[in-house]
Amino acid sequence: MLNGKMKRKLLVAAMWLGIVCAGCGAKEPEVQQEESVVSEEAVEEIREETISSQEAEEQVTPEEDLPKQDEKDSAEPEQVDDLSIFEELSKCQFWYSSGAGGWGEEFVIEKDGCLRGKCHDSDMGDNGEGYENGTIYFADYSGRFTEVEKVDEYTYRMKLADMEYKNEVGTEEIVDGTRYVYTESFALGENDMFYVYMPGTPVSGFSEDVWMWLRSGNESETELTMIAIVDEKNGHGICSYERMSPVEDARMNYDSYKESYDYYSKKASEGMTTLEMRESASQMYEVSDECLNYLWQIIRYNVEEAEYDEILTQQREWIRKKEETAAAVKEEWGQGTLGPVIYMDTLAEMTMERCAQLLAYIENHMEE
Repeated sequence: MLNGKMKRKLLVAAMWLGIVCAGCGAKEPEVQQEESVVSEEAVEEIREETISSQEAEEQVTPEEDLPKQDEKDSAEPEQVDDLSIFEELSKCQFWYSSGAGGWGEEFVIEKDGCLRGKCHDSDMGDNGEGYENGTIYFADYSGRFTEVEKVDEYTYRMKLADMEYKNEVGTEEIVDGTRYVYTESFALGENDMFYVYMPGTPVSGFSEDVWMWLRSGNESETELTMIAIVDEKNGHGICSYERMSPVEDARMNYDSYKESYDYYSKKASEGMTTLEMRESASQMYEVSDECLNYLWQIIRYNVEEAEYDEILTQQREWIRKKEETAAAVKEEWGQGTLGPVIYMDTLAEMTMERCAQLLAYIENHMEE
């Protein structure tokens, strides 16, 4: 059985295989700063939403077996402090996959119940004119779990809300010879009510469909050895393993984004037309912006309030400098042939440099 880190590496490798940067189609050079952590509004929102960690322990009494579904639904649920269960869930990386084939999904849940994840399914045989490299079904999403209730000794129930997708579900585009079809989450897209099962849960209470999914990630045939999330209505079982440290997470994802950035940077330098250069520069900026937001989320949830205030002040100063520099470039080059290319390239380069600085901050302020 694969350990957590190995599973993580394999799944991430699968997600990035053929996806240099999913959804990075051509963009106009005007940048909407309010959608990114690099904007003043977004920074202030992050500041207001920052939640310090809380620890809670519950004393439980063992029971003989796991109640069946109808017994759980008829039981009177106990209201619990959301942060206590989210604190535990934030220590896990959740994954949904059969362990075979070219598809998979991963997501994380933070200490305030917010979640973010990606899923993909590759079909290299589904090709045609313009997409000779095949088809990839892909989703990049975020959301929030709320309304946590304790059902029994091992079980919690929670509601999924505010699911948002980076790309409109049902749309598609062709990028670099690959067709991308944007879908809902495979694991979370069909329901809004989910059960959390803690380690020690007797597996005899699971349906055959659910246990089929959970079995591949569990180390016992009699009880759970991990935290599992279950969509009992549709028979989906979502496994977990220990989440990487913030430093490991930051390094691995920075490297992945940097690889994509370098790819589009090379394309921009080799572009034969202004349109090709502008498209590649736009994709460079989108990749660097995604990387920045990813690293900022790690900082947001893993530093003390005083440290966060300090890095937030630095971030505001960087925003000011970035906006001033971009405005100067725009004024100098205007809307001439190369103006939009230089403007977008400047934004991308400054943002990727800031990503390197944030990575260094994470490495110096957080434990391995």
